Amino acid sequence: MHFRAYTVYLCCISNVNKFATLSAMSLLIEIRTAYFIAKLGTVSAAADALGVHRATVMRRIDLLEAELGLKIFRRHSKGYSLTDFGVSLVRSAETIEKEAERFVGLCKLNQERLEGEFIVATPQGSAPTVVAAVQEFQRRFPDVSVTHKVVKGIPRMELGEADICFYFGPKPEEPDYVVMPWMSFFGGIYAHQEYIDRNGNPASLPEARNHRFALLSDDLYSPPNDWIRDNIPNENIVFTSNERHVVWRAVQEGMVIGCIGDHLAHANPLIHRIKIPVPNVKTVCWVITHVDTHRTPKVMAYLSCLKEIGLSGKFDTEMDLEVMPQV
Repeated sequence: MHFRAYTVYLCCISNVNKFATLSAMSLLIEIRTAYFIAKLGTVSAAADALGVHRATVMRRIDLLEAELGLKIFRRHSKGYSLTDFGVSLVRSAETIEKEAERFVGLCKLNQERLEGEFIVATPQGSAPTVVAAVQEFQRRFPDVSVTHKVVKGIPRMELGEADICFYFGPKPEEPDYVVMPWMSFFGGIYAHQEYIDRNGNPASLPEARNHRFALLSDDLYSPPNDWIRDNIPNENIVFTSNERHVVWRAVQEGMVIGCIGDHLAHANPLIHRIKIPVPNVKTVCWVITHVDTHRTPKVMAYLSCLKEIGLSGKFDTEMDLEVMPQV
């Protein structure tokens, strides 16, 4: 990593005044030196990686231990080993190093001209969560053409079917994928007041089996929707759609009982949860990239836009709003 870019990052994360920043930066650079010794195993290897003399590395460690008043390394004939405190320090240093690398990468992205196609894949009904990120992405990189695909499951990313994919359900375990949580939401089984006035609000399973239900017919992960499929007779599932928004609209119009997001229900005082206790499990939306392309400029640029949009809350209100900014 370029030293100047690294020190700029350290300035950015140092929430202190000008003179204290110099001290904080010196401390952080000494911590980074300790991290490289622990990572590479020897003082000589750390010196080569950092581009400094071996004596500089040793002096930095001595200064760091003196400033902290704690030993980081045990010196012995075979080299250096970490103390318990050193293990904790290096773990924190590793986090700083990764964030600094990401910062430098973003600086490079802003200087590059990106072009070509970029493919974003989402399940049906979830595209609004990524539109704002696409808008910001194309504002920064107008020469990139974005293609959006609605998919079931996860496309074959190793074959280039998507550069980035959004997926609802259990965390994918494919070893070649980089999987990150994006946002989570809860859903329940609801009815409109108009439906309740006509048919009542079922308080038991036998009673529910006499009501009219809507079902989301595709394989999108949704425990409340699965409850309807497993417990309600086919003859009482009177409306079926493979589009989430259509099912939501059918419930909101008082046609049927069905599964909708809690945030939609809470926004409408005439929508009520049915009285039967049904599963209301948190569903996570995962962002997936392929390990071979995760660090490519376009993917990293899009992930940066996605994170910024999530943190600023600029996404469609029809999706859930518990954002997990680990992307």
